[in-house]
Amino acid sequence: MKTSRKRVASSALAVAVLGAVGVGVHSSAAVAKPAKDVPGSARPLNILLTNDDGWLGAGGSSTPLIVALRDALRAAGHHVVVVAPGTDQSGQGGRVTRSSQQLTVANPEPDVWTVTPGSPSDSVYFAFDEIFPGSKPDLVVSGMNPGVNAGQAISHSGTVNAATTALEFGVPAMAVSLEAPATWREGTTAAAKGSADYIADLISRLQDRTRDGKLMPQGVGLNVNLPVRPGPIDPATGKPGSVLPPKGAKATTLDTGLAINFDYQPVSGQTSGPGIYSVVPKLSQTRAPQGTDVRTVEDGYASLTPLEADRDVDNATERWLRTIL
Repeated sequence: MKTSRKRVASSALAVAVLGAVGVGVHSSAAVAKPAKDVPGSARPLNILLTNDDGWLGAGGSSTPLIVALRDALRAAGHHVVVVAPGTDQSGQGGRVTRSSQQLTVANPEPDVWTVTPGSPSDSVYFAFDEIFPGSKPDLVVSGMNPGVNAGQAISHSGTVNAATTALEFGVPAMAVSLEAPATWREGTTAAAKGSADYIADLISRLQDRTRDGKLMPQGVGLNVNLPVRPGPIDPATGKPGSVLPPKGAKATTLDTGLAINFDYQPVSGQTSGPGIYSVVPKLSQTRAPQGTDVRTVEDGYASLTPLEADRDVDNATERWLRTIL
């Protein structure tokens, strides 16, 4: 069936690019070179770059991860246009602004646009309609997000939903997130340049592998989660003095366990009654299974999980559905 063929293609995509992610993620010296025998593999791409944290501060200074990724992609020879929210839109999922509302669009510097109070999905829609009106970009990259976007949490992720919005238009897309230990969150910033170079290498590998000009199978994208691993402790500061690269990379499946729950605690009024509540997230304490994106990042490996535009189900579920019709 078509479903089975596409699932094989999406899994093959993740496996095919693993060779590119074996290089040191936090070393800009290791860069995959384009394959000379593949026509057009080194062609500069028109890339739309977005995120869910926004382009904030002068020159994006308050959101350094998207700046690092923009700079790495440009250094690799690509033409990059940033269209991002004008405010932090983390956890907004695939929210879109309704026709009864308005967006304020700014152009703070060449090839950088912000939409306020637009979401990541708004950014993609606006970019496709106004910035790339004649032809869509070759690739949409969403990120880099400070914090993992894996498992069932991707339903709420603005980073991932920006990528899936692009897939709806048939445009290849990639979501990128970094996960540092809770005790070393500053490591995310320390890993910014090396992680951005890693993504540039990954895109180069996709170009190397193409035989028909397509970076990815139709309707398939990638959700990339990179671990930020602390190096040896610096005795002078008591903190890691470097960032270690991932142990390797794996093609993964989406973890189906409950990623997060919430505890609603009354600030005024009675429990389960009207009033004001505080919202306290409760993270799952159950270890994710081997082979899933969540477990792979926890174990120190880069995780590459296919995203599919049609969100179809497998053959067994289709057979069950037919039994109730």
